[in-house]
Amino acid sequence: MNVGRVTRVDGVRVSAAFYERLQPFLVAAGNPIASPRINSFVKTGVGLDTVICQIVGEHEAEFDKKSEITKAEQAAPTGAFVVDLEVRGHVSNGEFKGGLRCLPIVGATVETLDGDELAMLYSTHGATTMRIGRSLFDETNRVYLDAGKLMASHIGVFGNTGSGKSNTLASILHKYIKLIPAESSNARIIIFDLNNEYGGDAIVPMQEKEVYHLNTRKQLNADRERLPLNLDELDEDSWGTILRATQKTQMPVVRRAFRRWKHDTIDKFIDELRQSIADKRTILFFTLRNYCADEIDGIEELAYHTNRSCFYYAIGARAGSNSAYIDTEADIGNISFRFKPSKLNEFYFWLLLEASRAAESGINFEFVQPLLLRARGVVRDLEKLFDNGTSTDLAAIFNEKAMAVIQLGDVNAGSREMLPSLLAELVMKDAAEKKGDGIPTVITTLVVDEAHNLLGYDAEQSDLVHDNTLRVFERVIKEGRKFGVFLCLASQRPSDISPTITSQIHNYFIHKLVNPNDIERIRKTVSFMGESSLSMLSALGQGECIVSGPSLYMPQYVYIEQLDKENQPNSSDMKLFGAGGILQVDDFSWLEG
Repeated sequence: MNVGRVTRVDGVRVSAAFYERLQPFLVAAGNPIASPRINSFVKTGVGLDTVICQIVGEHEAEFDKKSEITKAEQAAPTGAFVVDLEVRGHVSNGEFKGGLRCLPIVGATVETLDGDELAMLYSTHGATTMRIGRSLFDETNRVYLDAGKLMASHIGVFGNTGSGKSNTLASILHKYIKLIPAESSNARIIIFDLNNEYGGDAIVPMQEKEVYHLNTRKQLNADRERLPLNLDELDEDSWGTILRATQKTQMPVVRRAFRRWKHDTIDKFIDELRQSIADKRTILFFTLRNYCADEIDGIEELAYHTNRSCFYYAIGARAGSNSAYIDTEADIGNISFRFKPSKLNEFYFWLLLEASRAAESGINFEFVQPLLLRARGVVRDLEKLFDNGTSTDLAAIFNEKAMAVIQLGDVNAGSREMLPSLLAELVMKDAAEKKGDGIPTVITTLVVDEAHNLLGYDAEQSDLVHDNTLRVFERVIKEGRKFGVFLCLASQRPSDISPTITSQIHNYFIHKLVNPNDIERIRKTVSFMGESSLSMLSALGQGECIVSGPSLYMPQYVYIEQLDKENQPNSSDMKLFGAGGILQVDDFSWLEG
């Protein structure tokens, strides 16, 4: 249906004069159709091609005082008002193609789209599609995404608290996992659940995923949940980062300890401990006794006798006897040490030994002591997080399922940041090994909700662990595509996230944003966001968002479909008053008067 004419073309910006201010509905071929309005689509012709434009503004026609007719009327004699359009693409041979290959010309007619043409814009030609919701401005049309181009990409979901971003994230994953064949092990999802929101039946039923409720606050026991992985795949540099080792004095200690840990046995360590007693190396002895007496039974019984210049039994059965002094080779050989080490504790023992050697060589022990204090806490946390020694295969955490949820709500702050970077590093290494010289055989999606807590960028508050976390995830988003590793993140504060990460996202789901810094970050990052779209961000309602990326033809305003209640994450708005509310107040008569 012809509704106007093009009056001006300035790059992608186009103006058109409509013949009359349109009513809410028009009648075409006896059928009512919605009138063109802000954010709806119209078409104009260029040769054999049809140019698709989106209405982004409207205003009354400017008045030309000299001719006493409107500028619009000069191109359209019955013109009543002017609309602003932006070119979105063109239709050629029955297929929509985004881009600017075709631009309209002044004088070309502007027409409404029929039902088939509208359906084409809201669909995709992908082999496998995913229905994500309905058009915000045309409720009769459902919006479909190309599942392949969506999930083989980096995804960003942004929006203020309560805007619906968690439902959007969960909905994307819910629909994606339903597309994965039950017997397939080539598609994996790891969710870093910072607030324990994705347990139970969230996203998918409990039996269709593995959930690890990690906890560093409780003592280690056989029943606690731990990741069935060992850390043998980590290299010495990774350990240096985990331990926040300084480069000049502490990192050499870490490297030597790591190499001893890899190549020597605990029996070798015991031999060196006995030799240190024979050589009267008090620094090593007291370091071990002070830092790991709980793991080495028998060491607490020994002390050093300064006057006699030898070790002796200060407590125990031999204390105070003539046999208490250890000054012969036979005495040394008779010392009994009973170790209770885990694999991680063995690394800690070697670290203590090499730190002592550094001190014996002349390095001030105060320079390496902070490393030992940090290492003690890190090792204890890692023992609570990893069932070390069970498996080196990353597939173990999935247990033949497509999704693994790593709940970190009860993990201390340091480990909550360290663990995702460790796993992401293992995922990248595993993917690189499996890829070889060919194309990726496994696609892995790393999901981070409330990503500003993990991937925030603040130069003033940076430290080695946080900097490493950013480094790992920045590598994922820059290089992960060629290994089949993708990042899917959600955040209420996109301005707080590393610009390197936000700039490399392919598919965006942008909910309501009101903070000027967040809107400015979107302005600088998302190329498709014009001023009209940016101005609407603060007005979007719950569940409404702007979707853009290679998974659909053009940016769309979408109302995201709500998941069933049992599949929603545990992040819903709380109810304060009324039935089911926290305060359970139904009668407010006391407020009257």
